[in-house]
Amino acid sequence: MLEENNLNNRKNVIFAAVIIGGLFYLGGQYVGSQPQRIQQEAAANREITVEGTGEVTTVPDIAQINLGVQTGAQTTASAAISILETKFNAVVASVKKDGVKEEDIKATNLSINPVYDYSDGRQQLRGYEASESVQVKIRDLDRIGDIVTKATGEGANQVGGISFTIDDPEDLRLQAQEEAIKNAKSKADELAKALGVHLGQVKTFSASTQVPDQPPIYARAALENDAVGGGVEVPAGSQDVTATVTVTYEIK
Repeated sequence: MLEENNLNNRKNVIFAAVIIGGLFYLGGQYVGSQPQRIQQEAAANREITVEGTGEVTTVPDIAQINLGVQTGAQTTASAAISILETKFNAVVASVKKDGVKEEDIKATNLSINPVYDYSDGRQQLRGYEASESVQVKIRDLDRIGDIVTKATGEGANQVGGISFTIDDPEDLRLQAQEEAIKNAKSKADELAKALGVHLGQVKTFSASTQVPDQPPIYARAALENDAVGGGVEVPAGSQDVTATVTVTYEIK
């Protein structure tokens, strides 16, 4: 019995020694890793992140406008289509004659619908109405008023919103981004000076640019052909191409 107790005690001592040894080993590993962890944290914290913005103002060089023909109620669907085809072809021909290229004319809608009259709670078919519209891209902004005027003279009685944009904004994007980078560098220099440190290499960089379209100028009232006089002036205004960059610098 005594020998059995001694054996159990020795097992307990050995087990406790293993546990304690394992704890010392883990503790040593943790302590040993501290300098590296602290160094990594210090390195991660030795950086400055700034945001810069840049802006380039320009005048749009393209106008987009919707032109449409609506026939009104006709006795038959074929009559509505025939009238629509004649007037719409004349409108497109007028636009092309004014210098708009084929690739800058895009069909956006074609429809034919029955038209009803309502009397005493009953509906009666009055005829059929057809409509078609195109989106026209105008590159000579001085010609907008003349193009619209002549198109309405040929039968266009629906004029959609005119919007202005930039045909090739890539160079402007790059200019705005360069301004944003300069702005970010200036902010980082000022911050480093205030902290008494020096800027190192760039660690991370991200950028975004925006070239907004000007909100459309809506002129959607149906136009009477004989009410249209000379070309109407449509100012394009200006647009701002903006860029935002986020730059992280090492500090030393």
